[in-house]
Amino acid sequence: MQVGHAENPPKAFLSHASEDKVEFVEPLARKLAELGVKPWLDKWEIRPGDRLVQRLFDEGLDTADAVVVVVSNHSVTKEWVREELDAATVRRVNETTRLIPVRLDEVTMPSPLLHIAWITTDRSPEGVTHTAQRIAETLHGHDPGPAVGPRPAYARISASIPGLTTSDTILLTETVREALNAGKLMLLDWPAVRSRVEQTGLSEQAVNESLNMLAEGDYINVTIRGDRIDQFDLTRYGYDEGVASVFPGVEEHHQAIIAQLVNNPPTSNQIIEDLAERTASPALVVDQLLRDLQDEGKVSVSWTMGSSRIHSVSPTLRRRLS
Repeated sequence: MQVGHAENPPKAFLSHASEDKVEFVEPLARKLAELGVKPWLDKWEIRPGDRLVQRLFDEGLDTADAVVVVVSNHSVTKEWVREELDAATVRRVNETTRLIPVRLDEVTMPSPLLHIAWITTDRSPEGVTHTAQRIAETLHGHDPGPAVGPRPAYARISASIPGLTTSDTILLTETVREALNAGKLMLLDWPAVRSRVEQTGLSEQAVNESLNMLAEGDYINVTIRGDRIDQFDLTRYGYDEGVASVFPGVEEHHQAIIAQLVNNPPTSNQIIEDLAERTASPALVVDQLLRDLQDEGKVSVSWTMGSSRIHSVSPTLRRRLS
């Protein structure tokens, strides 16, 4: 059903017993009109000389956005209302429009309506207003529920790491971020990592579960003393798995570092700092690439306390350049 606008308001056909017209149905119709719903009421719509059944079905039931059936002690005894409420008519109405039963007098609802949510009300002005508001909200598409806020930060994480859940990914990426900021894999600031992870909305249970998962999977190393984490390290495997999620341009930086090693290798005893400055790369990205290249036999590098020196570069390293 398409919701009407001010120039084309939704129409509600009011099915009722005449005894309910003055006290309830007509006030309901006027209140609906105030709320932007055009009421179809026989008193207002059927003129002298009109063919009753044709007007009811061609311009009433068949053109309505909703059929409001007022069920009361009076209406359940009416032959015409019973005809409107027989099973075949209810099915017909439901196929083309919305059927909204309104229950008065605590009456027992007819069986064809038992499967449809109804509005229970009374004949008081407050009851009329409440009923009109409920009908108008339905026809105008108003959601009476609370406004839905933004998703928590953890649910907006777009990066994914194969084999890890969202909470695992968040913890690993924040650990990699801490390592990149610190320029090292070991002795990372666990309270800082945990604080950032908890700010995403993850529960303490989820954080602890992911911490154990990453430790078991060799993404991190954790030393626990008493009831606290005494040492928190990122493994080389954890770095390799998570760095692209934190630093998407890492491969381009790898290429730039390799180009420097091939074309103009540094000769100082601070090669990590030199290559980081030349390529605008994080020092940890340089350090980890050099360790990977040394494992592959592409470079020979020595690391001592506070210094690093390159001894040789394989001629085949050039082939790694795109």
